[in-house]
Amino acid sequence: MSTGITGRIARTTAARPWLTIIVWVVALASAGYAAGGLGDALTQEERMLITTESGTVQELDEALRGSTAADASGTETIIVAASEGAGSASFGDAAFGAALDQVTGAVRDLDGVGEVVVPTAEAPYPVSEDGSIALVSVALDPGADGEHAEAFAHAVETVQADGFEVRAIGPATGQIAFDTLAEESLIRGEAIGIGVALIILVIVFGALVAAGIPLLVALVSIVMAVGATALVGQVFELSFFVVNMVTMMGLALGIDYSLVMVQRFREELAAGRSVIDAVTVAGSTANRAVLFSGITVVIALVGLLIVPSTIMRSLGAGAIIVATMSVLASLTLLPAVLRLLGHRVNKGRVPTSHPGRESRAWRSMANGVIRRPVVWGVAGIAVLGLLAAPAMSMRLTFPGIDSMPEDNDLRIASETLVNDFGLGQAETTIVVENAGGLESTVDSLAQAIEADEAFAETTVEWTGDTAFIDTRDVHDAADPLAEQAIERLRDVTVPAALVGTGAIAHVGGEQASSVDFSDMIADMAPWVLLIVLGSSFVLLLFAFRSVVVPALAIALNLLSTAAAFGMLVAVFQWGWGASLLGFPQVDGIAPWIPLFLFAVLFGLSMDYHVFLLSRIKERFDATGDTRDAVAFGLSRTGSLITGAALIMVAVFGGFALGDLAEFAQMGFGLAAAVILDATVVRSILVPALMTMLGRANWYLPRWLGWLPVMRIEGGEPVEVPRSDDEREPVLVRA
Repeated sequence: MSTGITGRIARTTAARPWLTIIVWVVALASAGYAAGGLGDALTQEERMLITTESGTVQELDEALRGSTAADASGTETIIVAASEGAGSASFGDAAFGAALDQVTGAVRDLDGVGEVVVPTAEAPYPVSEDGSIALVSVALDPGADGEHAEAFAHAVETVQADGFEVRAIGPATGQIAFDTLAEESLIRGEAIGIGVALIILVIVFGALVAAGIPLLVALVSIVMAVGATALVGQVFELSFFVVNMVTMMGLALGIDYSLVMVQRFREELAAGRSVIDAVTVAGSTANRAVLFSGITVVIALVGLLIVPSTIMRSLGAGAIIVATMSVLASLTLLPAVLRLLGHRVNKGRVPTSHPGRESRAWRSMANGVIRRPVVWGVAGIAVLGLLAAPAMSMRLTFPGIDSMPEDNDLRIASETLVNDFGLGQAETTIVVENAGGLESTVDSLAQAIEADEAFAETTVEWTGDTAFIDTRDVHDAADPLAEQAIERLRDVTVPAALVGTGAIAHVGGEQASSVDFSDMIADMAPWVLLIVLGSSFVLLLFAFRSVVVPALAIALNLLSTAAAFGMLVAVFQWGWGASLLGFPQVDGIAPWIPLFLFAVLFGLSMDYHVFLLSRIKERFDATGDTRDAVAFGLSRTGSLITGAALIMVAVFGGFALGDLAEFAQMGFGLAAAVILDATVVRSILVPALMTMLGRANWYLPRWLGWLPVMRIEGGEPVEVPRSDDEREPVLVRA
């Protein structure tokens, strides 16, 4: 029996199931131990790994003024505001003075806290015009770490000043707030994803035991990936977002891959095979498709590793690691578990279900599409085209504070600074080198910046011949006016002030960094597209010995991805249904989202394409009938692909319901694309277009005849009934 590498692996691990499981238990224990060091291996800093103008400003700031993004140092602002129930309390009253004393007493003696500046009667700034709000400025010492920042944030939270509301805002507390929301999103996403996935698995498999197996494989893959990530993080710089990526993709891929293997195993048992033979055949067929799909996912995600950004490389690395672990668990651990379970895999079965029976609903749908392929094909393309139209209006920008929940303390504090003091949370820094003897010129530049309505509270600081002009951004980070203000500084204000002086200026800060990041993503996008599209074409070319199959797959994947982008813009940027779905409306899409979604979606969509085409090709090789092959492939994989897609939608949707706009965009974009791919593309467009193309689907130029013959579904000849039950069964390669 020709079983191939995956079949031999499945038979070997199934022949010694307890030994295989013991090896995995030891590996899990090791991964759990390694995961203990994950916190030290990850960084909260997100930076570009190329030279940019904003990066140059940060380097000069660190070198000359000792500022560093790696520590928690910086200026924190504590907002002390008289609450509505405080009557006419205002600055200068005894109650207000007592509240200020309580605030300063809570933070002044903390480790890592430097100067604390409180407004007084002699120096009342900064106090709001109506006297109801006062700002306390707190300088965290250079080198203050995360523990110092957390202690400071906790001290502010525990202040109990009757009649007053106390909130802190600044680099350290802002990072803590975002980390908390990210952790809450992770927990919520896991809970929703696992719960909904279990329900869908029971529906797809019709058996409780079978439904639990994919969840087991997914959890094992996640634990192994977290441990491996901790080790990789000791060598390479990884963002803390990698944990969210590992969990999300681990649940999706772990369930997806094991779903295919378990279903094929149950089909083989229903066909009368012994347990060990059923494992072997499932390993040589379904697991071969899993291995090939895993390779396509990994190669698609490799495109993210070339992007010179810690966050993009971290997301790509996390997804690659967990995809690899999911494939390994499906190839080795799953066969051993299935061997031990045997026929008990069907325990808790729904009476109406039968694992070996073809789905009548999907056969009926397939026949309907095949009878009118032109109508269904045009309709499917039209739907995706309409959904993709809003993508033309996509604006790239990081969501600002106003994308956070309305009751979030950080958002309330930021709005207070803007509305009552004309200040923004973010700062912009202009570094002027070779400025010796140009004090008046630099002062004039600072005055011009202060006169710009987009900036406030501008100051100048000198370090040798280098001048640092610091100013606060008035507009929210996602506001188009904030981006325009940076462009105005770089293209007009600064060059006009320094023309002919020989001084060199650089504009940096959070908003400038966002602009540089968007430009970097735009520059790298063609290379990522080349890697993902090129590798996908080559893999499918080798797998199916056809130039039409990969060309069609790429065209449809691009169309479905564009449709997902359009839905993303319509919901988040235009606000269509955002409030109904509980999503924030923002002024743009996070710059890393489109490129990330493209790479991930191409990998996931190739998953479904391989599963569907492998069964179609299997049937076509046996019958030579394209229509019958398409109907057979869709009827055998339709429920499986749809079930896997619904599980992915549940997992991604769980993460989309978090309070961070970037996670919401990521989760919604993935969920929308997956459901479109599994329904419109795989269930309608692929069958319709393949029916129209007929034998042309398998066209291979003569000059490519040297390509080796690969079988995604290969192994022992088994009996597969024809669609017409009155015909004789035929033998195909299973």
